[in-house]
Amino acid sequence: MKILADPFDKIHEDLWNPLRPQREWIEKRGLLLVLGHFFSGIGAGTWFISWLNDYIPGLVISILVVAIASGGAHLAFLGHPLRFWRMVTCPQSSWISRGLISMGVFIPFATLHAFLKGFDLWGRSPVIDGVVFSLAFLGMAGIMAYKGFVYAVSRAIPFWNNPILPFLYIAYALRGGAAVVLLAIAIAGTGSLDIRFVELVKFWVVVSTGVLILLYLSVTLNGGIAANRSTLELLFGRVSLAFYVGLVLAGLLIPIALGIWGYFGELGRPLLALISISSLIGDFYVKYCINKAGIYVPIIGQFPSKAR
Repeated sequence: MKILADPFDKIHEDLWNPLRPQREWIEKRGLLLVLGHFFSGIGAGTWFISWLNDYIPGLVISILVVAIASGGAHLAFLGHPLRFWRMVTCPQSSWISRGLISMGVFIPFATLHAFLKGFDLWGRSPVIDGVVFSLAFLGMAGIMAYKGFVYAVSRAIPFWNNPILPFLYIAYALRGGAAVVLLAIAIAGTGSLDIRFVELVKFWVVVSTGVLILLYLSVTLNGGIAANRSTLELLFGRVSLAFYVGLVLAGLLIPIALGIWGYFGELGRPLLALISISSLIGDFYVKYCINKAGIYVPIIGQFPSKAR
């Protein structure tokens, strides 16, 4: 479809701009990659939070999110989806390969783990249980970690080339997972789940991500010409609306305010759903904003003066 076509004309025009924005991973079909990273992160986080609480519906949801939503978005992003297997051939040097391998390990073993739990077969064979859980956990951890490193090793875009980014993506995976579990609770009821524990984890991770965002921006603001311009675009430029409405308001202020309210009182199911959906919106927009604000290191002409 034309709406998902690559923005080649704009990319060609950008070659004459010393501070050219990256478009391949954000505009038109690039949005599918953002969605793929968003779904894989919250899927892995959902599995982890559900495992902590022995919440079998959450285990099933996590597998569906990673396999169908994230896997489908990744395949749709590729120009030749049937060649996706080539991405697993360089695990020694590519975080993309490691991420795909992690998904390939997670999906079957997390499925087997959920099957054994759901049919009350867990514990009958400790050796099999240990192998299944270990591989599912390693796959989950790899999915959580790889996206941040994919961006952090991108030296051509200084805004991404930041050691804080992997920790930020892991934190957002955890808060996304907590949000999905809380949303499932709001829709279907709590069952035997410790809702107060999930709320506490959610609130703590939301506050932590806010601190990480501030730390990340303080580093990038003084990280050179391109990183500085990216930060200013985020705070005051073409990405600022998505940043303040999607990331700050929906992703931080609303969940924190409702989390404080829930700590001192009771959150009904409608408000529980609201805090979950709001948080998930923020989880998407943090990835959107980071991708949208990316600017390449200048490659032609003289370096422009520092953006004001």
